[in-house]
Amino acid sequence: MIYGLYEKIKTLRVNSGMSQVQLAERLGVTKSAVNAWETGTNSPSLSYIIKLARIFGVSTDYLLGVNERLTVDITGLDDMQRQSVMLMINLFRQGNSSTNVKKKDDDMEM
Repeated sequence: MIYGLYEKIKTLRVNSGMSQVQLAERLGVTKSAVNAWETGTNSPSLSYIIKLARIFGVSTDYLLGVNERLTVDITGLDDMQRQSVMLMINLFRQGNSSTNVKKKDDDMEM
């Protein structure tokens, strides 16, 4: 059993708005196979881990816990779309930074 894999599969599936049946159909497996992966009673084979990574646009390293950083696959996007994605990421980072600075300032007032 690959630690944490089952949670990642379920989270990615739910966040993408797919049911277990829909994911199973895309992978060519049964719903019970997807359910077993999501409950941790069984692990997908390497070929299915690769397919899962492609479906969800994440790396196999992320699924396997080698690299816990969630990555987004932007292949197939044109230059303007890539720039838009990077702009949104940077805006979120800036928002998180200002929230963290505000939180630290609030902590100092105590």
